[in-house]
Amino acid sequence: MADIKTTVNDLEGDQVELTVEVPADGVKAEVNKAIKKLAKDVKMPGFRPGKVPRPVLISHFGIEAIHAHALEDALPGWYTAAVEQSGIKAVDKPEIDFEQIEDEEKPYSFKAKVQVMPKAKLGNYTGLEVEKEIAELEDGEVDEEINRLRKRMAKLEPIEGRAAAEGDFTLVDFTGYIEGEPLEGGAGKDYMLELGSGQFIPGFEEQIAGMEKGQSKKLKLTFPETYKPEELAGKEVEFDVIVKEIKERVLPEANDEFAAENSEFDTIDELRADIEGRILKSREASAESAFQARVLAKVLEDVELVLPEPMIVSRASQIEYEFIYSMEAQGASVKDYMEQSDEQRQAFSKHFYKQAEAVLRQEMVLEAIAEAEGLEVTDEDFLEEVNRAAESMGKDVEELLEKTREQKHEQEIRADLLRNKASELLAEKAVPVMKTAAEIRARDEAEAASAVAESENESETESEAKIEAEKKEADTEEGQEEAEA
Repeated sequence: MADIKTTVNDLEGDQVELTVEVPADGVKAEVNKAIKKLAKDVKMPGFRPGKVPRPVLISHFGIEAIHAHALEDALPGWYTAAVEQSGIKAVDKPEIDFEQIEDEEKPYSFKAKVQVMPKAKLGNYTGLEVEKEIAELEDGEVDEEINRLRKRMAKLEPIEGRAAAEGDFTLVDFTGYIEGEPLEGGAGKDYMLELGSGQFIPGFEEQIAGMEKGQSKKLKLTFPETYKPEELAGKEVEFDVIVKEIKERVLPEANDEFAAENSEFDTIDELRADIEGRILKSREASAESAFQARVLAKVLEDVELVLPEPMIVSRASQIEYEFIYSMEAQGASVKDYMEQSDEQRQAFSKHFYKQAEAVLRQEMVLEAIAEAEGLEVTDEDFLEEVNRAAESMGKDVEELLEKTREQKHEQEIRADLLRNKASELLAEKAVPVMKTAAEIRARDEAEAASAVAESENESETESEAKIEAEKKEADTEEGQEEAEA
């Protein structure tokens, strides 16, 4: 594309006007392109497709029509090039003011008015006092982790002389019937079932508990109303069951021998210390992440920023698309989502809109702070992030790097890294007020209860106001009827 010249003039309300000048060679190139396109598409007697001479085409269509075709194809590209050259961040479709091409041998100019991303007016964002959770272990956490490891290494041993109980493993044969007919897919042989695991519909495992080895039993159950497939929901079913064997999980002792056989450590104390360290490290990372979020939330309270409506709507649409994509990935029915009632769709739309508004405010404030603090994302930062992503996904670094650039995701990654740097800087400049997890939970629960009470009060007030308005309206209508009478 020919080199264009772009001038930016700031207007009111986060709008700018671009004045774009395209050099003569760029104009002529687009006119020639339009002529070639017409020659390829037009059918004229005496000429093969694509071989109609230029003068004949000009004579047939008229130079004004050809110029109009050229302009229709060229304007979007010229505008895009002007936006990239100027460095503005457009958030809506432009209003383009243009004239027809008069002379393809001369430069061509047009103007474009467009809304751009507003700048956040920052308040104070340093020295803020913000709660931070103390990373600490809860009672019995290490023991729970040791026990989980013991369960994974447990052995199942047959038991005699007692009935099956919750937690036992029963080897069963079963056959299901609905209205006397075998239930398709409802039979199993030598099936190992852990009682209490919830693998079967409610009541199945509970009725097997208490049975003894070799015992047969008929179970009468009902499929839940929400059961899938839907044709079975709410239907009564009978299962013929025989318990062939009962086993219990025998856990190994948590001693040095257990640690040596099932971990990289020689003693149980070393294993416990490692588990404790990993839990604390994870908790510290979570506490830091939550602290950064709280700091940003407090910074946002002192920010002036009005987001353009098109910007919010566009991001809300993107969030909805990502939500639908995640539903498909999890095997959920997108059809059910799309066929919701108007009220449900409106509720979802409102949720996506609010989420988009919140995310945009956070992003723009972090970008404003990054600019104010002179933060940058280096090539080394970017490559380090690609390496980290490649390692976590088990992909080749060069392959992922090439794919990232092909799909033009590099700028998105750099923007995320820049915002992360800004968030980390905010946390560094904040003053942490250390609180235990229990204290923070109690505070959050109190705030949630207060919000619920406030919402209920607002609902009651709205209801009372509505009743009063309806009463006044009824009184007015009654008065008018009396006056007419």
